[in-house]
Amino acid sequence: MSELTEIRNHEEIDSIKTKRHKGCLNHPFYDWITLLSTLFVPLVVGILTIVLPLQQQNLSNRQNENSQTIAVHNRLKDMEILHDQQKQTILNTYEQDLCNLIFKYRSINNYNDTNNDGIDDDNDDERVSLVIRTKTLYALRQLDPVRKILLIQLLIDSGIKNRINLSHLDLSSLTFPPGSFYNQLNFVNIIAKNLSFKRIHLYRSNFSYSILDGSSFQQSNCSYADFSYASLQRTDWTNTDVTQVVFNYTNLLGAKITSQQLATVQSLKGATLPNGTIVAI
Repeated sequence: MSELTEIRNHEEIDSIKTKRHKGCLNHPFYDWITLLSTLFVPLVVGILTIVLPLQQQNLSNRQNENSQTIAVHNRLKDMEILHDQQKQTILNTYEQDLCNLIFKYRSINNYNDTNNDGIDDDNDDERVSLVIRTKTLYALRQLDPVRKILLIQLLIDSGIKNRINLSHLDLSSLTFPPGSFYNQLNFVNIIAKNLSFKRIHLYRSNFSYSILDGSSFQQSNCSYADFSYASLQRTDWTNTDVTQVVFNYTNLLGAKITSQQLATVQSLKGATLPNGTIVAI
């Protein structure tokens, strides 16, 4: 009897356990969704709390970088415009000063011609020339290549180019406008490496004692020009008229010039030819 009772108790216990187990497994699907949602929502909120500020910070950083880039670009553009305006102001001031000096120079000459009392005007001429030279050298150091050409053209047009000493002037890498007329140009003892004189009229111009290495005189008229004692290494004379040119003691090492062209020059005394040969004196 007692054994039977014990068996029943065990069966009841097993039945209760089975019911509990089945109760967990037999929960409705909605209950599981509710449970998962209850756990998932705080997790998502926590992740978003971390991720969103990071994304906003990255976006803010990119916006700041873009703003800084735009600010730097605008600053550089403003500086470029300012520098260009400054160069134009220098050229305009030089032009005005040149006109005033030329007017003063002519007024002095007219006064001396009218009052011919033996007063020597050479000193006045030298003073005016010295002032023009000083202003010219200062302006050329400040100007860009295009405005340097304009300044030189001002000197040529004014008619006083050959009255002032431009020795040691640095005109390197300038490009003169093709087709221009610079006849009787006086560029004595200047530095003008890699100068471009393509298709330019340089009749009777003087480049003696100048350094013109790497410059180009292609298709130009250099007839009767003087290049005595000039350094013309690696210069280009393709299709250039060198009739009666003076190349005395000139260094033409590596220059592109033909023997037919050299046969038309006036003198090559002491010159170094393209192949390194030195012409006998």
